[in-house]
Amino acid sequence: MLTDANSGLHALSEIPTDPGYALRSATKMWRTSPLHGVWQHPPYFHDGSAATLLGVVNRYDMAKHLNLSAQQKSDLVQYLLSL
Repeated sequence: MLTDANSGLHALSEIPTDPGYALRSATKMWRTSPLHGVWQHPPYFHDGSAATLLGVVNRYDMAKHLNLSAQQKSDLVQYLLSL
């Protein structure tokens, strides 16, 4: 799976997207999607608010203050595309 999918849940504050979807669930938490083949399933986030993997990386970079360089972002996207 290449993630913690099915082994743990995440608080609403951990995921930089609209919490509405998680709030409708029984746990009120986020489940991580599997990363294997993630490139085959756009749009991303539970609300479909990121059209591309670069959009996902950019959202996390901003929300989590990661300060990734353009090259690091590109490398991460290429890695995700390889899974």
